[in-house]
Amino acid sequence: MKLLVDQTLGSLAKWLRIMGFDVEQIRLQPQKLHTLPTSVKDTYLLSRQTGFQSKTPRTDLIIVASDRTEDQLEEVCRRLPALLTDWTPLTRCSHCNQLLLPLSVEAARDRVPDYVLREHRVFFECPGCHRVFWEGSHQRRIRRRLQELKERLAKP
Repeated sequence: MKLLVDQTLGSLAKWLRIMGFDVEQIRLQPQKLHTLPTSVKDTYLLSRQTGFQSKTPRTDLIIVASDRTEDQLEEVCRRLPALLTDWTPLTRCSHCNQLLLPLSVEAARDRVPDYVLREHRVFFECPGCHRVFWEGSHQRRIRRRLQELKERLAKP
């Protein structure tokens, strides 16, 4: 699944990437409908701009009502239930959307703090922006937050 997310939803785009989805941020303009990307199977447009609702009947366009990131994430997951079954958390760079690649301890040595190197043996690198990632407390908090989201959505 690919998600084309309006620039007005930057934080939502980041969280969808954290969940492991292919997310591209684009500039959507209701006054220029001819500039909308063509409809593609398994690709969805996300926007907060209500001007689209009356101008296009596209089924791949989701207008997000909330202005809070956590509520937006919940709203989109309710509209696209596959987001909860197809997620692969922390496999993409939250900044540039690239799939993360394994990085050896030796290659990480000069790129992470010494205390991280003492505590961790599994590292990943973004091939786009070259950030280094590891399973630290930040990732554990992210996993916990995503699990809580999943539990909330499981309730009727």
